[in-house]
Amino acid sequence: SLAAQAAHCRPASPAAAMVPRTEERALQMESDEECPSSQARPTAHPWRRVSLVLAASVAVAGTVAFAQRLAAPPARLVGSLSRLGAEENAMSLVAEQITIEHEKRRGKGKTASAAPTKPACKHGHADDTPSLFCWAVMYDSDVALITSQFTGRAGIFACNDYAVIAKEEKLIGKNNCGNDFKSWQENLPIVEKGIYGVNAMTSSWLNVPVFILCWDRLLSSGKVWESDFTVKVDPDAVFFPDRLGAVLAPHLGSPIFTTNCRFWGGDQVGKLFGAIEVLSKNAIGAYKGNEDTCKNLPWQGWGEDYWMQHCMDAIGIPAVGMFDEVSDGTCPLGGYAPCSQNKVVIHPKKDAGDWWECWKQSTNELVAKT
Repeated sequence: SLAAQAAHCRPASPAAAMVPRTEERALQMESDEECPSSQARPTAHPWRRVSLVLAASVAVAGTVAFAQRLAAPPARLVGSLSRLGAEENAMSLVAEQITIEHEKRRGKGKTASAAPTKPACKHGHADDTPSLFCWAVMYDSDVALITSQFTGRAGIFACNDYAVIAKEEKLIGKNNCGNDFKSWQENLPIVEKGIYGVNAMTSSWLNVPVFILCWDRLLSSGKVWESDFTVKVDPDAVFFPDRLGAVLAPHLGSPIFTTNCRFWGGDQVGKLFGAIEVLSKNAIGAYKGNEDTCKNLPWQGWGEDYWMQHCMDAIGIPAVGMFDEVSDGTCPLGGYAPCSQNKVVIHPKKDAGDWWECWKQSTNELVAKT
């Protein structure tokens, strides 16, 4: 009927309105052939109708594939985009790191910039060779003399390193690093003077107990292992460490101690007088390994210098004589030399003014000779 034909001629679904123009044209051609009009049209051959339908299907399929390609880009394009994103992230991280480093250098970054390191502070003669660790015992009568020498950086204070031992910790001054330099406190016993030939081998102080304590302190401090030689000096000895270094240089690395006084010219070993006592590092090592031998000597009635020489003899440490380099007024030979002579030690000068006057005379004589 005409109504059935009209229904047949309408699109089957709304989707028909959305098909491409190629399909629309094919359907229109099919409709023109099937649907009646005011003028009758001849009926198309069946094979023609099949070909038209196939053409429309191909067009639809091509359109769908094209749409899918637009919706999903090729894998190569996806990979390229992924790599580009990774590179952008990496470049962003590098840029961020550069910014952080720049800010660090300017002191405004995420972490505070490190403070510039200062060179380590040293004593004025810290690098002298051979190295000397010098020390003295200070009693109340020695304070002015020791303080004066420290202020002028002379005597033991011109050694690589130094220490002062006293009954009390006492501020002596500021060292080259700006730090307080204080005496080491030790409970030094009170001692008396001996009477030679009566109750002692000396008319000087019977001070072995004092120096046994001092040597214990020196060993425990570790200072004696840091220098080539350890030098004990009396505060009233005008002492020149640079001259001593020249005398000791040939004995570097050997176990030795020094003697400095002869009672007669033919004495090859000499005596150790306490104005200056020098022990090499090796000798101190031997002392540490044989402390009982030295401490058990019959030292009652001895002075500490007499005890130290007997200690060194007992443990087999050879002596090196410095008879011409030391002028000690308590020694029978060579004492009271003029200060103008180029000596390592001139002793005694108990007043600070006399000590410095002798020091100046001796250094002026050295300058004139050079």
